[in-house]
Amino acid sequence: MRDQWDTSKIGGFWFAPAAFGVLLIVFGVLILVVEWLLQFIVAAVLVCAGCSLLGLAWHLRGRATYRRIGPRRPGPEKQDDV
Repeated sequence: MRDQWDTSKIGGFWFAPAAFGVLLIVFGVLILVVEWLLQFIVAAVLVCAGCSLLGLAWHLRGRATYRRIGPRRPGPEKQDDV
């Protein structure tokens, strides 16, 4: 019987957070050594965020719906509110 905390099924999932942690440490050290790198990273984040918002706006712009004003289509009749 296997223990409920057995992590053998997870496989290589541990690698993603470990790699991200190492990457953050490397960026932190690089920012301490090379000051202009912080400006570059902040600018890149802002440009990516702006492009993402423009892409979202472009996507939502095409989702406008229009309704035809005219005779109703045949179907079940609604009761009129009195």
